[in-house]
Amino acid sequence: MVSLVQNSRAYREAPAAEEKLQTFLSEVVGIDLAQYNITNVGSGINYPSMFGGLVKEEGACFYLESNGSKISVHGTFYNGLVYSITVYPMEGSIIYTQQPSTNAPDETRNILQRYQAFAKIYGIDASHLTPAVGMLSSVKSSSLNTTLNTLNNITGFVPSVRVADNVKQVTTQTGVKWIYTDKGVDMPDKCTVIDFGGNELLFVDTWNLYTVGCFSVISEDEAVEIAFAAAKSYNLTLIGENDTLIPVQPDWTNMTYTITLNMIPGQIYNDEVNKATHFVNPGNATRDPLALYPLWETVFYFSKSIGNTVGIAVGVWGDIKEIAYLTPYGYLGGSGVTPPTPTETSNEPTVAPSEAPTELENSNPSASLYLTGVAAAVAITIAAAALALKKRSK
Repeated sequence: MVSLVQNSRAYREAPAAEEKLQTFLSEVVGIDLAQYNITNVGSGINYPSMFGGLVKEEGACFYLESNGSKISVHGTFYNGLVYSITVYPMEGSIIYTQQPSTNAPDETRNILQRYQAFAKIYGIDASHLTPAVGMLSSVKSSSLNTTLNTLNNITGFVPSVRVADNVKQVTTQTGVKWIYTDKGVDMPDKCTVIDFGGNELLFVDTWNLYTVGCFSVISEDEAVEIAFAAAKSYNLTLIGENDTLIPVQPDWTNMTYTITLNMIPGQIYNDEVNKATHFVNPGNATRDPLALYPLWETVFYFSKSIGNTVGIAVGVWGDIKEIAYLTPYGYLGGSGVTPPTPTETSNEPTVAPSEAPTELENSNPSASLYLTGVAAAVAITIAAAALALKKRSK
């Protein structure tokens, strides 16, 4: 067998994804590639429409096979940056040039430091890794590892949260995530992740991919005021026999709500699928696909559920004060669902960055009635929201 990656080799200006992935495996993970054959290679280049053609996506995947060891690896690179890499041993153990530490914080630190050297080779800005390495000193190792199914039977972590300057470190039982935070708002899409759960290594680094587009110019109370005016304008109807429409008036007497401020990638609202469905309204603004924008996400709960619908979900752009989405909110299954108890404002996302809230679907195809909604006045702005609303009250 021959080594496909050597420490002394010269790297091309724009190395292929396959080569870059092999280098990562050798220099960052520490796999002894000289002991493996590389098989089932697949790779490709794409320019995802959701990024408006601004991102060159390069992907590569293959198996590393040796006597008694088989590893599945996959890597994705955006504009030359590492987006995500997974290493999963399918058979046997991984053969390393030097056996890794089984102490979770120590091995995490080793990977970060080796990644700093890797980043330098490829001209990747690694300045965000310096505080991450320093913050690891506060992370404690857990003795629990037999039930976690971690890579190499590595010890677990003691879950914790720490914030230093613009970095929020969140530790779970199996991994660590460093999130960019500013003005008290977390931005989970701009992050670095190392996780050993599921008997695999997951490495993610989107820190350099996204920038901050802008911050919210409205307060939480102002966002609630705009959103509730939109929720009350929503025309909720039942569709009966012969497709007759039956207007429904929700009871807002004892309305409660939840609200979250998220920083959302502009790419979501430039996506052609969302444009085609007209579900998401980008508002009177041009969204940079690689920037994060403030979106207040609220759910207003009826005093009493209507079928499977328990409320109205509203998104408000925090920079232009316009409605981003307006839709029924409910649960598939039986009626009479008790809405969750509203909690204090959180900066953690309520929906995945690549997903937008969806219309409520009928869970029983045989039912004669199902809920649908027709949005009204989705372009409501703060000037049109005249109703004063006391926080988390009717």
